[in-house]
Amino acid sequence: GVIATLQLTLMLVDIVINTASEHFRSSELHLLVMYIVQDVALVLALIILFLVFFNTYVFKAGLVALLIRKFVATIVVTLIYLALCLALHVWAMKLRWGKDKTFYIWDAGKDGYLILYVCQRAGSVLYYFFYKRTTLRLGDPNYYKDSAWLREHVN
Repeated sequence: GVIATLQLTLMLVDIVINTASEHFRSSELHLLVMYIVQDVALVLALIILFLVFFNTYVFKAGLVALLIRKFVATIVVTLIYLALCLALHVWAMKLRWGKDKTFYIWDAGKDGYLILYVCQRAGSVLYYFFYKRTTLRLGDPNYYKDSAWLREHVN
């Protein structure tokens, strides 16, 4: 429905910013705005995920542990990815801000930045996989009504 479309749109925003951010490296202000939009989109995606959890019958029946057990990987991966994004964005802006337009961020001596960059990009793949899978799984009607499936998982 509408919520799933919104969730996937926020994920698409993240993909586009990850892809396009290096093309805006010569403009600190544009890059800063892109980073802020990406971080806000990730926080909104996490908030929407929890709102969807709160809307399930499983949550309303008090079976929060079941939801957490089923979706802990998504929650953890999303939080780690958000932390990686924030760290990368702060470090990138610190390295770039106030430098001339010929400044090259990948110069020697910034190995830690390169490692963080690779971890953030690899983390993005995990985030996309788990978040999309969770979005699709939460579309299952079994999460929104009392059912034999739910009774199996309780016992």
